Amino acid sequence: MCNRKAFYKNWNDHHAAKSRSHGRHHGKQFWKEKFRSALNQPPVNVEELDDKYVLSLFAPGLEKKDFLIATLDNTLSISVDKKEKDNSNLKRQEYAPGDFKRQFDLSEKVNKEDISAKYENGVLIVTLPKLEGFETTRQEINIA
Repeated sequence: MCNRKAFYKNWNDHHAAKSRSHGRHHGKQFWKEKFRSALNQPPVNVEELDDKYVLSLFAPGLEKKDFLIATLDNTLSISVDKKEKDNSNLKRQEYAPGDFKRQFDLSEKVNKEDISAKYENGVLIVTLPKLEGFETTRQEINIA
């Protein structure tokens, strides 16, 4: 493997030129935006039960009216369009409830007509019932 520092006479000039010429190096603004968008994506758990799927989206600090939940074809969309509060008095901010949009592909097993949602204790719970005939059947097998 080539030692790049030894190969180039002026490593700093080379490194600065490379950062402008290829996609591996991004400026601070790119990483700030990437980090900010990751902060605005609330975590989700999806659980499959025998007769339904349960999607739990962790989004504290919001109200029921802040959410927009909709389906379009086979996609479930959950979004919040909330303007940020004035946080100029904060000394440190690690949590910022605000705008986000999450989309989920729906299985052909989901009964789209009966999807329901509730928001309590900072968690949005979306229930996606399975269509009749797609329920999971379980049978215990005895070991001989």
